[in-house]
Amino acid sequence: MSNKVTKSELNEFKIKKESVKEYTNGEVTVFWKAELCIHSANCLIGLPDVFDSGKRPWINIHGSNSKDIMKVVDSCPSRALTYLKNTKLLPSRPRKSNKKTTKFARIQILKDGPLIISGNFLIRDSNKKKVRIKNRIAALCRCGSTRKKPFCDGSHLAAGFKE
Repeated sequence: MSNKVTKSELNEFKIKKESVKEYTNGEVTVFWKAELCIHSANCLIGLPDVFDSGKRPWINIHGSNSKDIMKVVDSCPSRALTYLKNTKLLPSRPRKSNKKTTKFARIQILKDGPLIISGNFLIRDSNKKKVRIKNRIAALCRCGSTRKKPFCDGSHLAAGFKE
């Protein structure tokens, strides 16, 4: 999974500057949208020298190299963290021409947290209308406390949700 920022997301960031935080080291820019964060802690566990929720700012973009930062940002299941790399400064990887597409959805249950669905899936509401999803990944609430039903907004932490 890649959390490389899309053109439409980048345009949205320019319009809604107050809803996204931006951190750059010149090679890579990391964007953080707090309202999407489900607190999976992949970033904190993956690179504690870069991501530390006990510090302000909580992202130290100079705490590791750009390649490792992009790798950890790619592990963010909610896409609260995305990145844009400056291709003039970083060597690019060759693109794979025979890119495999996932035929099925994958569901991962996070301990004391949401369900993460990725791959090829469709979500419908109680009226059988399609629920719009921007990416091929979604975090669904299991605790019932979210304000963005059916999606997780991290409310399970304040609610003390346990499996």
